[in-house]
Amino acid sequence: MKSRRTLRGSFPEGTTRQIIVDDGRYNHGYKVISFVIAGSPDLSANDAFGTLGLSEDIDVSWDWGDNRQIGWSGTTITGSASASAPFSVIDPDHIVVNDLFIKGVFATAGIVGNINYLIEIEPVTMSDDQAIMALIKERSQDDL
Repeated sequence: MKSRRTLRGSFPEGTTRQIIVDDGRYNHGYKVISFVIAGSPDLSANDAFGTLGLSEDIDVSWDWGDNRQIGWSGTTITGSASASAPFSVIDPDHIVVNDLFIKGVFATAGIVGNINYLIEIEPVTMSDDQAIMALIKERSQDDL
């Protein structure tokens, strides 16, 4: 059986996309291996950036101090024949137990279109103590 899986798709710019990975087993989670976000080459000046997180209310602005944000990505596309390599950073110290959320926008105001994403995940099995710590971390350190 293949251990790594990919999640890919698109969502309207400026919205939040929920990706369900929760299988109801708290000792079973996922580690995000890679996260890439991009606009479409058929739109002009569509530099896109986005945030991958563990909560629906994450902000699209990158805040590496927010424990609910676990990945950040951006891509520049200057035309149908020219794209930059995506910038992508994943917090290596995370386990996704519940769901993933993506927020993405175009850097230039007024562009209407979809944001594309590709996420590679790997299953992780945890002890009860590890699962409890992963769930606490998903809620953020300043959650009341």
